[in-house]
Amino acid sequence: MATNDENYRFEHFSIKVMLGDIRFSRDALGPGQPLPDLPVTLSNGDSKNLYQLADGKPLLLVTGSITCPMTISSIDELNQLQAELADKINVVLVYVREAHPGENFPQPQSLEQKIKNALQFQSDYDINFPCIIDELNGTLHHLLDVLPNSAHLISSDGVILTQALWMGDSGWLDNVRRLVSLDSGLADKGIKQPAAPSQQMLMPFLKGAGYIHETLKKAGDQANKELVWGAPPVSLLSRTAVLFTRLPRHQRGLAALVSIIAVLTVMLGLAVLVF
Repeated sequence: MATNDENYRFEHFSIKVMLGDIRFSRDALGPGQPLPDLPVTLSNGDSKNLYQLADGKPLLLVTGSITCPMTISSIDELNQLQAELADKINVVLVYVREAHPGENFPQPQSLEQKIKNALQFQSDYDINFPCIIDELNGTLHHLLDVLPNSAHLISSDGVILTQALWMGDSGWLDNVRRLVSLDSGLADKGIKQPAAPSQQMLMPFLKGAGYIHETLKKAGDQANKELVWGAPPVSLLSRTAVLFTRLPRHQRGLAALVSIIAVLTVMLGLAVLVF
């Protein structure tokens, strides 16, 4: 977990950043632990305490930013979840640091700039849930772990019930639906039987892979170039996914992976025959 301002507000994506995004940190709060009732500021300018946003219901906190492909890929799912379970859950996005800063959306070095990025995010996408503007140095983000698109189900009295490394984790979302359907005693159940965080990586990532190229292009040329150097396999997957325009975006990552494996298999077979 980043502990200083410079490391947290990185200006360039790198392999070090990517490696920090693939696991939950041992230092962050986890299931069964209470999340402090912090004062938070919403993008509309309202100031509230975190528990107020729960309004007596479980609260789903999701981290994200306009330069995070995984965040963009999860918006429809979040909207659907809020609509489907509006009487049982409240969904809130926590706008954190930029995942892939670029010329168009640099890493905020002032709170005003961070608010501007968040408002642009809400304007450009169909967001049907509130958005917290986290403090410049990520006070809430550090408590949740400094991940780009993690999800945290919180009881109405602030206890972390379960977490997922990525919001697009379908199995975890099914578990959330089961938990919130219990209505009464949810907080107690969370304390007595905390669920281990889901660290599923492959399928959520493949769902988001079809959004990478477009999201980073929007962020700026810097973001795309730094992905090539910071995570070459991810860049290859992104570039390949662009070829599958006839498929829905959430299916392009899997199609790209299958095609890459097929090409590599053929190349390996030819190499064996030659040598």
